[in-house]
Amino acid sequence: MKRLCSWLVFSLLLAGACSNSSAPQGTSGTAGQGGAAPQDGGPTVDGGGAVAPFSAAAPVTYVAKVKNILVGLAPTDDEIKAVTADPTQLKALVQGWMKLPAYATKMKRFFELAFQQTQVSETDFDDQTFPKRIDINATTTPLIVQNAQQSFARTMLELATEGRPFTDATTTNKVMMTTALKELYAFLDVWQVADDGTVTDLFRKAHPKQAITVEASAGPIPIAQTLDPTSPNYMHWYDPDVATHDMNVAGCTVDPLVYDPPSAATLHTLLYGGLDGHKNPTAGGLNCPPSGGSAMAPQLDATKDFSDWTLVTIRPPTGTEATSPFYDLPSLRAATELVLSTPRSGFFSTPAFFANWQTNKSNQMRVTMNQTLIVALGAQVDGSMLTVPPSTPGLDAAHATSAACIACHQELDPLRSIFSATFSWNYHAQDDATFAAQKGMFAFGGVIKPVTSLSDLGGTLATHPLFAQAWVQKLCTYANSAPCVTTDPEFLRVVMSFQASGYSWSGLVSELMSSPLVTNASPTATVLTNGEVVAVSRRDHLCAALNARLGFDDVCGLDAVTRKQEQAPIAQISSGLPSDGYGRGAVMPVLPNDPTLFYRAGTENICTTVAAAVIDVPTAKQTPGVTQWSSGKPDAAIADFIAVVMGLVPSDPRAAPATTLLTQHFATAMSQGATASNALKSTFITACLAPSAVSIGL
Repeated sequence: MKRLCSWLVFSLLLAGACSNSSAPQGTSGTAGQGGAAPQDGGPTVDGGGAVAPFSAAAPVTYVAKVKNILVGLAPTDDEIKAVTADPTQLKALVQGWMKLPAYATKMKRFFELAFQQTQVSETDFDDQTFPKRIDINATTTPLIVQNAQQSFARTMLELATEGRPFTDATTTNKVMMTTALKELYAFLDVWQVADDGTVTDLFRKAHPKQAITVEASAGPIPIAQTLDPTSPNYMHWYDPDVATHDMNVAGCTVDPLVYDPPSAATLHTLLYGGLDGHKNPTAGGLNCPPSGGSAMAPQLDATKDFSDWTLVTIRPPTGTEATSPFYDLPSLRAATELVLSTPRSGFFSTPAFFANWQTNKSNQMRVTMNQTLIVALGAQVDGSMLTVPPSTPGLDAAHATSAACIACHQELDPLRSIFSATFSWNYHAQDDATFAAQKGMFAFGGVIKPVTSLSDLGGTLATHPLFAQAWVQKLCTYANSAPCVTTDPEFLRVVMSFQASGYSWSGLVSELMSSPLVTNASPTATVLTNGEVVAVSRRDHLCAALNARLGFDDVCGLDAVTRKQEQAPIAQISSGLPSDGYGRGAVMPVLPNDPTLFYRAGTENICTTVAAAVIDVPTAKQTPGVTQWSSGKPDAAIADFIAVVMGLVPSDPRAAPATTLLTQHFATAMSQGATASNALKSTFITACLAPSAVSIGL
């Protein structure tokens, strides 16, 4: 069966290249060419290098590309015909697609990556929770890490829905949070870690004599009693695991277990279902190790408290006002406001961004500041666009002694002082008087401005002349798997349109996605430089397309909150597929565009698993909403494979040859002894592996 699949994929590739008048032009017309395409320079509209003659892409190609990028769906024949008759109709189609739920799903992932909130695991938060962990319960750890990764992306989606300007990304103090995230933010507010690692536990300071008691034998305790200072059960928590905690360690199984003196970290761990380490009363004072706990132990509800997203305003306390208690779960569940002493403003102050870009006493926030510039402005301190400030607060004399280093330090050190005056190296309140006094100076990209707070930094980034260009470029790179040429007149037109719209993200999406920068419907400096790039459908695109086209919620098991056991095989495979990413100090994202044997094998295994879930599945085992096909109706199924899986409408010149090839494939499999069910599954796999199904831009 696999040999048949491989033969037909090759046949379909040839059919597509010969039948489609909009086959990739420029470099070599193959996937991967965008990876090395220059951002500027090389062949231009006026010449300067050999390029293939420009060939305009047809609507049948670019409508499919744009719709797939935005929502993962295949185009309809009516959509292709509408744009063929009037190319200006594409913008209206884009605006309609942006109203679909799948658009929010795809854009959320784009924002997660573009704001650099991903590529973190639970250990990356260790600096912020030092010397403890963000979570030690195996059932809740992936949930809180995913919450942290998604929070700011969801924030930007919500703000865009409200019509807020995209510049809010650098200034907002409103953040989308779950109850679990509210708890984490409030916990980090009382667990202060200084530059030298010294911990100040503000919860213990406020409750120095209040022990934390954990029990199981007395039965569940209403949380209202646990939180009531007048109740005999105040700070008494029910945890079914305490009775079996460390049963193999003599003396460590204690019920009730009393933590005295109290610790914010102990209580935080308890809320997530873990038990902090404690003294062994029978073994000469030796410590009993911490325990992660079971799925039954968390005080946080894994089915609700990690998915109840709401927009939360973060503000500092007024006068003697108390900050929000991290352990008051009923209040946190209802809260739309958090009172915190730790400044939280813009994408660059989230726990996920800090986990991504950890610093230390040597780096002293330079990486944090540089990555902030990369995200907000698409540029970094590298000496290429030096802006010398009138003064250099925070200049590191020890590192800025050589001619090779002084220039960058003169620019970067005053910038990083904005962060180091606010945060310790563990991203808590800066208590070092020297650093706290060096408020910093913003001098970058021709803009010079004193900055005394994170709020000032956000406002400066929002008004910076590079902001609009940076985000048009990020979206262009996402759409094309290669950057636009920044001197391209069409690129500059879209940038100016973005600015003129008041930084409307929805306006930018509709403008860029209907532009020849993305469609290649007419020549631009970008397409004449890069060629028409065709790239593999990287993990997030591929999984989104399978979800949208076949009716799955999360076929690849990428969502830790909703992941199911039956998704495990695909989740394991998809984790190895190429995905958009970013590296330290890299302005452009890492875009694996090339088809490899690993990609080919991975996608085949995914398609094989999906085939078993959509063909001849017994009614009792079918997943509601997921498309089903019967081997008793192969012709109807094959027609759907062409239109839905491969995304080829009837008017596409590739559709008829593909239908013939898939029909022959099914017949050949049957003639070789395959059952009708297996023959149709093999045919589905073949369609699923077709170039139009596993590439972006074809």
